[in-house]
Amino acid sequence: MFLKISTTTLLCLALSAMAPVLAQKVGKDLDDAISEASIWVGWKPDDSLYPKQDGKKALEDGKTCIDKIDAALSKGLAASAVVETQRGKMTITEAREMCVSVRDAGQKVFGDLAAAEEAQYEPFRKILSGDKLGLYNDRLKKYKLYGAGGKVLKTAEDYRDSPLWCTTGVDREGIVPVWSVDCWHFKGMGKVGAVESRSGTGDQAPSAAFR
Repeated sequence: MFLKISTTTLLCLALSAMAPVLAQKVGKDLDDAISEASIWVGWKPDDSLYPKQDGKKALEDGKTCIDKIDAALSKGLAASAVVETQRGKMTITEAREMCVSVRDAGQKVFGDLAAAEEAQYEPFRKILSGDKLGLYNDRLKKYKLYGAGGKVLKTAEDYRDSPLWCTTGVDREGIVPVWSVDCWHFKGMGKVGAVESRSGTGDQAPSAAFR
């Protein structure tokens, strides 16, 4: 014997079955991670003053979002659960796809800019060796270097040939500005002695400090 079931009854049963999924709450950590990643949707490096740093942040936010979504899904969160983002409402499945695209875009921007930055150091790394190469890589590759008398070292050949490398800076936090100079001496590619530091008052180190 077959029972007659009305359309209304079937609809109610279907809604009842869906209710737990629709009512599932997304945890705050996951909600925050998705929102953070959604900020980077459509971001372009030309929009940023610091594209490399922002590319890295997009990469990290996208990856964090994916990791948190995957962890929540493994604990029973439904892929069809809905979350509110700066891009509007979306399911967890859609949110994960968004986070993957954010991660991939950030990775490309960060990777391309990091590679371009490293490329500018390559001529120096090819020509330097020993202590000079180690000091350059570990500490000085992003600094302007000076030789004797405060002459700016510009080319890889300048770095190779100069027996003196110096850096300088000015501290303006006090009542009067204070300059400082740190110098390394070399014989060939080998370092001679320890770093020598000098300082004095004024806006700029005198040429005699570079020795």
